[in-house]
Amino acid sequence: MEDTILKTTLVCQIAMIVRDVEKATSRFAELLGVPAPAIIMANEDGSDTVTFMGEPTQGRVRLSFFHMENLVVEFIEPTEDPTTWKEFLDTKGPGVHHIAFKAKNRMLETAAKLEEFGYPLIQNGDKYAYLESTDDLGVILELLDID
Repeated sequence: MEDTILKTTLVCQIAMIVRDVEKATSRFAELLGVPAPAIIMANEDGSDTVTFMGEPTQGRVRLSFFHMENLVVEFIEPTEDPTTWKEFLDTKGPGVHHIAFKAKNRMLETAAKLEEFGYPLIQNGDKYAYLESTDDLGVILELLDID
């Protein structure tokens, strides 16, 4: 795997854009028979440096995370801030937004290689980067700078 762009085949997260994160979280928890996780407002304090299409944005978003046996399922409710999440909801409606791969200590390097591969960087923060791969793969790719 070391000689591939992603250096892994392990998908660590799948994320859905929803109109109502409370409803999606509650219904998914009920479906699984597990307690509903907390819903958070990410970047409400502006501590993450977020860019969307090369421009700074606050990038606030409401999230919940289900830690499954083999990956994390994320529900995302966009705010009015300009983001890939809001653009997705406005143009496509609710649905699968991205699949994520870990890229600890090599996120931007891997993003640059993916751009060379034809997948442009559309949004990034301090610990994540989204690359537009929808035309080829039907989904956006996310790189996470996490263990």
